[in-house]
Amino acid sequence: MSLIRDAGKVLSQLSDLPGQPVIAKSPVVIQFPVRFKEIDLAQIGTESFVFGLFAIIVGDSYALCNVNAYLELGPASVEIVTIDETSYYQFHYQKGDIVFKTKELVARANLIYKAIEEFVFKGKIPWYVGYEDMGKLFDTAEKHAKTSAKILPSVVEFMAAYIGRDKTNRIKYIRETGKDYKDFTQAKMAWVPMRSVYWSAPGTVNKLAGAYFSDGIVSALVNPSERTEKIESILRA
Repeated sequence: MSLIRDAGKVLSQLSDLPGQPVIAKSPVVIQFPVRFKEIDLAQIGTESFVFGLFAIIVGDSYALCNVNAYLELGPASVEIVTIDETSYYQFHYQKGDIVFKTKELVARANLIYKAIEEFVFKGKIPWYVGYEDMGKLFDTAEKHAKTSAKILPSVVEFMAAYIGRDKTNRIKYIRETGKDYKDFTQAKMAWVPMRSVYWSAPGTVNKLAGAYFSDGIVSALVNPSERTEKIESILRA
């Protein structure tokens, strides 16, 4: 992507009056994966809602919205674009259009479980979510999603560190190979599904004993473990 992350510039182009809809002061684009609709993280129609993890684009700049709730979008011209082989909705707003009908959030506890499934277990991270963003993904869960689950920041940070990998060798964690901040960008890193036995199971036995047996066999052959796990020693005895 050639866009520059600049939250200040983007937010300056959105109105923020108490009790009023959010109005575009210049052309604005809201972008999020088409897949959100398929997994109930978005509703597209006469009334459109989206889970609060999307990009707000103004000109050559963008900002990340990260709120664990639904936001109601205003009427827009909608198109689908492809970025890195992933389809994204683009909601286009012109100057004076209503971008968000209200600043009131729609809280649903099950959104968090859908989000964890999508972003962590399946490792499907939109282009606009960075490495540091992943560690803050559920910071507003208790406040806005009304979930009873206590999602500790340290746990989320661990999950982000676990699925963030070196793009040239996805067996290696990016936190171990990254030397400076630029190594933690999309150009240098990749995300893997946490539940993937192919990328996440450390030992040969763990791979073969997993639920996805065929994937485990391929992984054990292509990416053999470099150390012997305790369970392997016991089974070999």
